[in-house]
Amino acid sequence: LGLPMGCDICYTNHAEADQDDMDTLLTLLGVAGINFIIGVPGADDIMLNYQSTSFHDALYLRKVLDRRRAPEFEDWLERMGIADFRGDLLPQGEQQALLALAATL
Repeated sequence: LGLPMGCDICYTNHAEADQDDMDTLLTLLGVAGINFIIGVPGADDIMLNYQSTSFHDALYLRKVLDRRRAPEFEDWLERMGIADFRGDLLPQGEQQALLALAATL
C-alpha cells in the first residue's frame, strides 16, 4: 500500500530474550523490507525499562543489506560532513558542521 512500516525491536528485562534474539529479529525484518527501526542510545531505554536496538544496529543492517538512507537525509548528512557520497560515516572531526556549531554554544 505504499505505507512505510517500522518497528521497535525490543524486549522487557523480565522476558526470556537476549541481544542475540534482537539481532536475529533485526536481520529478519531487514530482509523482509522494514522501512525503519527505533534506536535508543546504548540500546537501553531506561525510562521504559526495556532493551531496544541502538543507532549502530541500523548502520549494521544498512551495510549488510546494501541499503541507502532516504535521499534527503543522505544529502543532509553529506552537507553536514557526517557521511560521504557513498553514505559511509566519516571520522569525527572539526569539519563536521554540527560539531562546529556546538563549539560556539
